[in-house]
Amino acid sequence: MTDTRPLVTEAVEPIHPAGLPFVLTGEKAESIHALFWRKFTNNMLGVVGLVVMTGVVLIAILGPQLVTTDPNKIDYAAINSLPTASHPFGTDNLGRDTLARLIHGLRVSLLVAAYVEMLDVVLGVPLGLAAGYIGGKVDFVVTRIADVLFAFPGLLLAILVTAIFGTSVTNLLGGLGRLALVAGALSLVSWPLMTRLVRSQTLAVRQQDFVMAAESIGADGTRILFRHIAPQLTGLVITTVTLNVSGVVINEAVLSLLGLGIQPPDSSIGKMISDAMPYLESNTLQVVIPSAMLMTIVLAVSFLGDGLRDAFAPET
Repeated sequence: MTDTRPLVTEAVEPIHPAGLPFVLTGEKAESIHALFWRKFTNNMLGVVGLVVMTGVVLIAILGPQLVTTDPNKIDYAAINSLPTASHPFGTDNLGRDTLARLIHGLRVSLLVAAYVEMLDVVLGVPLGLAAGYIGGKVDFVVTRIADVLFAFPGLLLAILVTAIFGTSVTNLLGGLGRLALVAGALSLVSWPLMTRLVRSQTLAVRQQDFVMAAESIGADGTRILFRHIAPQLTGLVITTVTLNVSGVVINEAVLSLLGLGIQPPDSSIGKMISDAMPYLESNTLQVVIPSAMLMTIVLAVSFLGDGLRDAFAPET
């Protein structure tokens, strides 16, 4: 009698549209989400980064409800005060509560980072896809624009933009306008990198068998681009965005240190460091506390990005 039982293989890895393989062990397939999470949790630093950044975001969102002190309220009786019950992190040179200003400054810094990365995705991903898949004149124009922007030192170009337009934008649109200008200046020097990465990956994916098979049966170019190629870039885009956040936060801090970022009475992490530098010897905590928060964000985002990169890599 012929054995009609299905053949069970030890490991089969069909390609998932998101770029990650299913893993079949025996007859049970591991879901794509379970596989991703298992690979991510193998990187302990990545898990630590996720936990820390989750805490930072929660502090930024819920902090003003928990710490109701006005971050701009001046207490002349507590100028450069050490930590007390009423001011847990002390006060700055104008008697403003450091904890309240840190929470509001954290919100500004994270908002700038989110805005910049949103612009990176909106501009960089479609242009990279078009340049890599369509090629020809489209590829030439997009690549040349990216090359022109790459010719300028990134932070220097952002400094130039904010120095030229900062005052007029602030007078016209206020603090929100200044915030948008800072974010736009930083995205101006970061989206070309996203475009280049997406373009190079698109060129590689375009040569894969499943794309050539879709082309051979007459599939529409738009369908191929968004149904077959774009999902393969999900891991690359998410990882790049995550790793870029630390650079954006640092650059925003540098602009604020130079007096070109967020303006008083608004606060950011970089602005707090800049304001406290003249009082480093008399009130060291006012420099240490925002600097420690900046370092925490940078390290946590870097660890998280490394963990996501490992989890999205099919070879791992």
